[in-house]
Amino acid sequence: MKTTFRHLYSLTACLLGASLLVLTTAVRAGDTETYLQAKQAYQSKNLPLLTESLETLRQRRSPLAPYLQYWQMILTMDQLSYYQVQAFLQENNETLLAQRVRELWLKRLGRVQFWDQFVEMRAQIPNYYSLNDTGNQCFQVQAGIALDDPTAYEDGKTLLLSGKELPADCQGMLEALQQVGVLDEAFLLTLYRNALFANKPGMAKTLAKRSRKTDTTLLKQIDDVAQNPALVLKKNNVQDKSAYGRALYLYAIHRQAKADIALAQSSFQKYSAVLNNEEKQLMQAYIALESARKHEPEALKAFAKVEPASLSNEQWEWYARSALREQDWTVLLKVIGNMPNALADEHTWRYWKARALKSKGQITEANLLLAKLSQERHFYGWLAAEELGPVAGEPMATYQPADDEVRQFARLPAIKRMEALFDADARYEARLEWMYLLEALDDPTRIVAAQYALLKGWYDLTVLAADKTSRTHNFELRYPTPYRDYLQKASKAREIDEAWVYGIIRQESRFMHYARSSVGAGGLMQVMPATAKWIAKKLGWSGYSDAMLHDIDTNVNLGTYYMRYTLDTFNGQEAMATAAYNAGPSRARRWAANTPLEGAIYAETIPFGETRNYVKKVLANAHMYAPRLGLPVITLKKRLGTIPARSSGLAETETVTTTITISEQE
Repeated sequence: MKTTFRHLYSLTACLLGASLLVLTTAVRAGDTETYLQAKQAYQSKNLPLLTESLETLRQRRSPLAPYLQYWQMILTMDQLSYYQVQAFLQENNETLLAQRVRELWLKRLGRVQFWDQFVEMRAQIPNYYSLNDTGNQCFQVQAGIALDDPTAYEDGKTLLLSGKELPADCQGMLEALQQVGVLDEAFLLTLYRNALFANKPGMAKTLAKRSRKTDTTLLKQIDDVAQNPALVLKKNNVQDKSAYGRALYLYAIHRQAKADIALAQSSFQKYSAVLNNEEKQLMQAYIALESARKHEPEALKAFAKVEPASLSNEQWEWYARSALREQDWTVLLKVIGNMPNALADEHTWRYWKARALKSKGQITEANLLLAKLSQERHFYGWLAAEELGPVAGEPMATYQPADDEVRQFARLPAIKRMEALFDADARYEARLEWMYLLEALDDPTRIVAAQYALLKGWYDLTVLAADKTSRTHNFELRYPTPYRDYLQKASKAREIDEAWVYGIIRQESRFMHYARSSVGAGGLMQVMPATAKWIAKKLGWSGYSDAMLHDIDTNVNLGTYYMRYTLDTFNGQEAMATAAYNAGPSRARRWAANTPLEGAIYAETIPFGETRNYVKKVLANAHMYAPRLGLPVITLKKRLGTIPARSSGLAETETVTTTITISEQE
């Protein structure tokens, strides 16, 4: 059950004054310095200094004190008593830090196998808080087995099939599952193959060591294949009498298929004599997958040769994308019909099933799917509404928070703690606090939270809160328009759609001008340093330096220049230009077909998951921003347009560094 605002407000000590000016934090001037000093002490494991800082903040009644106590508990966890932990939990009940301490204590209980206490502590964690630590998830399964919980076996199988890396804390679960026969030789082999195909050789070795059918030679060969699959295939010295050894051939051929389908097919033919039918099916499925990701015309035929039971969810999706790419609506309907139900029920495949039905003249069935989908607030929801046209639908519930609600929300202890964290430049911790708080709220209170964040200038948190509503919405808050002067000026100068610029920024940085990605992209528009230098040179800027990347005016000028460049490269085609902004112009061109292609099909068949979702979200954002900005409204389908054939003479491009993490995509 979601928490209402009134429930949360009952936790506060008193009412706020009448003015929204009280949103400004009243943290003592010295709290930030003490917090930063304590954080450094924690990182260097200087417990006396950390303890001294904690006492200082306690005396000041600082909202930051619980963080210092949390760090202190991490450094002394092995010496803590149950009563000390409970005292912290009671003092900080319902906070993010309380759940983190519970996680730490769960790990300690799991390591000493105090399963009754483990289950009791686990039950204290609210359902809306995700226990993402894999070690604790393994302990939970192990506790269930020890306490004869019949659901533990399926939970263990589900966890193993998720493909997560298994830390040392999972060894007890593996042992327990093996002892009760859940982790038998057949399941071990399946998990081992999955780990290899996911390119996780370390995990594959962990699983292989548990089999009675492996030896040290095979373990070494796993490393050899991971380092140089082509050399292993050339030497042909893998143990092909063992299913574990033959799986290494499959792994090596799969690695080849990512680079060269023809070479992989040749290797498959060469080694097929040593493979059984199940292994041949698995290999054929992975070759079909890579063919589909490369948009090979033979992909559909390759998938047709694979028994349905051998296909993974990813392979089912690419089977459908191959049919979509060929616009073979009959095959697409068949593939979606044969998918696992949970996969077929995802909004992507409900939309394309409706389109396929419509193409076959089954209008009533198509419209039933589209009508339900049109009430959902995402890319395919907007497209479904456009397919239906101007028909009556369920009215959308909206909510506009009152000033008094926002004033009361600002008084929550969690908000005071967030304000103090922002003052200490601890944005990551503040964001985690915000995400934890949002999980407990109902839709109207999330909108109140979004309004509060907007008033504070926390634009990324505004979007996070407003985006999380499920039935009651506020689209002004979901699509805020900060920095309008900068964006309007740059959009006019570059002659590009301002709604598209907002769509890019909302997806790239959520309007955090200080944002910096893991690959080095920076600022509102997440421009890579190398790209920025290339653009600065094009613009004739003589004094440009990387330090300027987070200046709003500079960043917007750089980003919009690159948007104009990609738009010109692709003759005004917005979907391709958006793909190029994320993954580079050469890839965006490569993903075009030999014949003109509907923009929505182009977007759905982009091989990189990050870019595929990026294009859909950016263009959906732009679709929503146009009316917010008072710009001409065009349909999303028209915005997606038609992708010209690859051979249509699109301009050649220079090599530009992009924001995508390529190693994760190819």
